[in-house]
Amino acid sequence: MSKKAQNHLGLFAKFWQPGRVKTRLAVSIGDEKACDLYFAFLNHLLRKLRAVGTDRRLVYSPPERETSFREILPDSWGLYPQSTGGLGTRMRSFFSDQFELARSPGQSVRKVVIIGADCPQIKSASVEQAFEDLDHSSVVIGPSVDGGYYLLGMRETCFDIFTEIEWSTPTVLSSTIAHLERQKIDFAMLDPLEDVDELNSLLALEEKMASDIQIQPSLADEKETKLLEEIRFALGRSG
Repeated sequence: MSKKAQNHLGLFAKFWQPGRVKTRLAVSIGDEKACDLYFAFLNHLLRKLRAVGTDRRLVYSPPERETSFREILPDSWGLYPQSTGGLGTRMRSFFSDQFELARSPGQSVRKVVIIGADCPQIKSASVEQAFEDLDHSSVVIGPSVDGGYYLLGMRETCFDIFTEIEWSTPTVLSSTIAHLERQKIDFAMLDPLEDVDELNSLLALEEKMASDIQIQPSLADEKETKLLEEIRFALGRSG
């Protein structure tokens, strides 16, 4: 029996509670709308990426909200609770757990990619490209416009690139690359995308989506159109 390729996708998400998600964006549009938008982003990505890779996990927090997450989960996704600790600790834990689970007979090299729920622009092709890049690179990064990253992938090993990072700052990407270069770890880069954390990034996303739909209306499926409507509602532009 031949070994099966293992391309594992993890989508990190927090429970959609007003005042606990998208707090920087909420300063401009309010807690309720920011929370509704986060929930819309999460559902959009779950459905858009439902066939990507060989295994998909919604990596959720907090653990006691498992029932709520299970209620929105498409059939092709599984659930995996986030560990405790800061963001870097939780990401490192997920990578380590996935690689440890791969150490069984008949498994080929496992590739693990994680994303967050802050970048609804992520396309299936982008994630598949990340898996392909891991055929020849140890790490792949999807840089976000704000200086962070919307995607991170590794092959075989969980590398030590999560320490001494000031999370949620414009230095996340540069600090991560410095870790990689210092350890001589080869890496690939995807095209940059907008991570929606503040009003200006939400406005940029709205403009980009509207432009794409106008330029190529035949490619604007129902999911993309509905998400644009949700964004415009949050900005007070519906009606």
